[in-house]
Amino acid sequence: MGPETVAALFGLGGTIAGAAASTGAVIWQQRKAALEAERAHLLGLAEVAGNEMIRLSYEIETHLAEGVPDRNSSAYFTWISQGEELCRAVEEQALRFHDKQVRDLLARCHAEMYIRPEFVADPDGWPPRFRTISDDFRNVMGTVLRRQPLPCEVWEHYPNPS
Repeated sequence: MGPETVAALFGLGGTIAGAAASTGAVIWQQRKAALEAERAHLLGLAEVAGNEMIRLSYEIETHLAEGVPDRNSSAYFTWISQGEELCRAVEEQALRFHDKQVRDLLARCHAEMYIRPEFVADPDGWPPRFRTISDDFRNVMGTVLRRQPLPCEVWEHYPNPS
């Protein structure tokens, strides 16, 4: 092999190495951009859901503050139905949060309101349970919107169901 052939092979090898490095860099950059876009999308969903949860917290508080109608009246069944709709809305919004702790907390609040609406609406306790739940919704959603860690003290209100 002559010196020209060796030089040509070195040139070809350099070209192939450069092409491989360039292609690898482009693929890496595309994956990074896709991950950043997905992260931005998830944060956007969480922000919209957080704002909707704050709005729902006021609606839930108003609904439960009305008190429990007489069990034998049609108003009672309307009240229960409206409460179930609000619980479904909470459950729907909870699916949009990436953070498992936030989803778990919302699931516990949802379960308490869905399973024991009359207890939650009872105004005799101080503070009434519905006020605690509504305040916790707003506090947690505030931390989500500010991208801060979940406040630890909120878990004291919702012990592990197991």
